[in-house]
Amino acid sequence: MIAMDGELRRDTPTDPGEMLMIYQKFIDIFKDLASTFDLDTILRKIIHTAKDLTSAEAASILLYDEPNQGLHFAAMTNASKEALLHTMVVPKESLAGWVATNRESVIVEDVHQDKRWFTNVSKKIDFPTRNIIAVPMITQNTLIGVLEVLNKSSGTFDLQDQGFLELLGSQAAVAINNTRLFQQSDLISELVHELRTPLGSMSTVAYLLQRPGLSDDQRLSLAQTIQQETERLNQMASDYLDFARLESGRIFFRATTFNLADLLAECIEIVRSKIDHENQTLMIDIEPQLSSIEADREKIKQVILNFLSNAIKYNSRHGRIEVKAHNLGKNQVQVSFTDTGIGMSPDDLQHLFERFFRSSNAVAVADGTGLGLSICKQIIEAHGGSIRVNSEVNLGSTFTMLLPTTLS
Repeated sequence: MIAMDGELRRDTPTDPGEMLMIYQKFIDIFKDLASTFDLDTILRKIIHTAKDLTSAEAASILLYDEPNQGLHFAAMTNASKEALLHTMVVPKESLAGWVATNRESVIVEDVHQDKRWFTNVSKKIDFPTRNIIAVPMITQNTLIGVLEVLNKSSGTFDLQDQGFLELLGSQAAVAINNTRLFQQSDLISELVHELRTPLGSMSTVAYLLQRPGLSDDQRLSLAQTIQQETERLNQMASDYLDFARLESGRIFFRATTFNLADLLAECIEIVRSKIDHENQTLMIDIEPQLSSIEADREKIKQVILNFLSNAIKYNSRHGRIEVKAHNLGKNQVQVSFTDTGIGMSPDDLQHLFERFFRSSNAVAVADGTGLGLSICKQIIEAHGGSIRVNSEVNLGSTFTMLLPTTLS
């Protein structure tokens, strides 16, 4: 089905030489899509090819989130504006929502004459939209998302443009789905490998508990080991699930405006007992008029708790932890977490945010999955922010995150 306002321009004759070039583009992009399993690379190739094939001013991809049954922006040709849309909820009543629900393509010559047009997107990124094609990306009867092109450079979009986009969209769906399957397989392999250690410990403890003659203190110690390993397994499962969702583009951010100082205080209270248990000193320097921010509160809380937990875990006993938060102008806040612990070498810093990476110093001190910092980085960057790290071996580390105060 094609939605129209007024007379839709029909297919126009295309020069054979031009068609040959277009076919070659399809061959090249299909080869490219089959040669990588990096989701971000695939999404970039798709949107830029879609833009070129249809002579559009812009293109974007919205991925479908099955658990929440919603669409969210995953990539757009204007990459600098992406963070503004990552937390946006795309309603089912929108054009993209209609395409996803009905699994049919749509051409709209004048979006302002279509009640389904979701004006919040154009306002958010300051991009006036005139016309649009949106096609569903489907593979094996599974909806992957919606591919859009906006504003024909000259004239309006036609059926030929739609045909090109549908062909690209069908191959894009296969590539995205294959990438997700590959990433899941890779993660499952790593997860199974990591599960063996805590499961082995629990199996040994279970065997020892069956031996006669154990004292109450010995039984208590073994029971505490089981509890610790259970907590470790639970954290491992949570980290792997979060990472898998982030890697596959299935995580969905829900933005609200909240007081960042209050959230920092809330997180500090959660970890305060651990700080006291390690006899560590906590120093807090939060600007009294710290700006509120627009972000997914639970995800930012997750990041803050990760930084605080690491500062405690990799600190020295009787060490010091500093939490600082200040405004940087009107549009940005800076929050830093400093410890006086084991620190990291320059080589460690180069790999710090890679998945599963753990420095030799960290491995010797505490257990972990090597996913926490990678998850934090992806969450912060999805909000338009950034993370930087300063560290020296045996002197400690400082993790600093910068966040925009608003996504609008």
